[in-house]
Amino acid sequence: MNNYKTYVWSFLGRLSHWLLVVSFFTTYFTSFYEELLTLHVSLGIFVFGMLLKKIVWGLIGPRYARWSDYKFSLSELKFYFVEKVENRYREIHPGHNPASSWFAFLIIWIGIICCLTGFVLYGIQEGNGIFSFMNRNFYSLMHIYEDVHILLVYVLIVMIFFHISGVLVEQFYHKTNMVMAMVTGYKKAKGTDIKPRFWMIFWGSFYTFIFSLLFIYSYYIPNNIFIESKFEKIDYKVLHKDFQFECSDCHNLIPPHLLPKTSWIKLMNEQSDHYDEDLELEKNLVDSIEKYLVDNSAENSTREASFKILNELENSNRFTITETNYWKDTHKNIPKEVFKNDEVENKSNCVACHKDFEKGILSDSNIIYSKIK
Repeated sequence: MNNYKTYVWSFLGRLSHWLLVVSFFTTYFTSFYEELLTLHVSLGIFVFGMLLKKIVWGLIGPRYARWSDYKFSLSELKFYFVEKVENRYREIHPGHNPASSWFAFLIIWIGIICCLTGFVLYGIQEGNGIFSFMNRNFYSLMHIYEDVHILLVYVLIVMIFFHISGVLVEQFYHKTNMVMAMVTGYKKAKGTDIKPRFWMIFWGSFYTFIFSLLFIYSYYIPNNIFIESKFEKIDYKVLHKDFQFECSDCHNLIPPHLLPKTSWIKLMNEQSDHYDEDLELEKNLVDSIEKYLVDNSAENSTREASFKILNELENSNRFTITETNYWKDTHKNIPKEVFKNDEVENKSNCVACHKDFEKGILSDSNIIYSKIK
């Protein structure tokens, strides 16, 4: 066993590595909570920035971080694994070995594609962010983009699992003290210590600072370019005052885009038994409201809720939103007691938590989360 020790990874390189690790897994865990979507996207922007930095750092960074030091030869990769098995205490390269070279290269580019699909999905499915312009023409493909994005996430997680396994093998079987290399910067290998230049440190630090600010800006500044929704509040009183007045007199005003036209037609045809009440509305008024509802039904909306409810209720004549699988799935983490407290009262009181519900907005950023805990 050798006693060589080489300073391989600069402080800035190690900092970027751990920032990427922490932000990636935090991004992953926030994906399971609808109320953390804005944080999820903001962290995704930071992850994207750190991945781009690795590409640039491979061009301008210290010696062992440069792409020119990476080993992509397949014959070298084969020899690496053969030697790993045959020679437990072999000398290791101070920089990236062939396996870590391929790992770093693949995880950077798969990670970048994963982030981009996430941003596109955010634009298509939610109508938010810089790709919100794609919502109109591609909203029906949201499931495809979502599946691709999720698949890439789990590909990355599997790759990280094998990477960690390799590091642990090096640490405990080959005794190379690999676990501490990305903590101290020193690797148990023979080589020349790196000496990062001032301009490397300056620009690397400046870049990290800028993306940290970008994360803060995206998460804490409302209606910023990365989070802003294309969907604006709707004043139904201006668009159709009869609909607004008659349909909000006894209950929440349900935005027309939340139900398909068949559901609206059935509901409007049951005026004499509207939730056990006879509304006694004149026919011309009923016809006028029905036409407005049909013209602005889920079929004519590109919102996520509209699309998913339409897929579930189309041609079924059902019109109780709280009984749909979509509603149940998006509210599954909310304790049942919440719907019985004095502020919410029941599942149909959507405005209790969705503050702009009666203006057609159901985005996560408009939810009053203090009422659902």
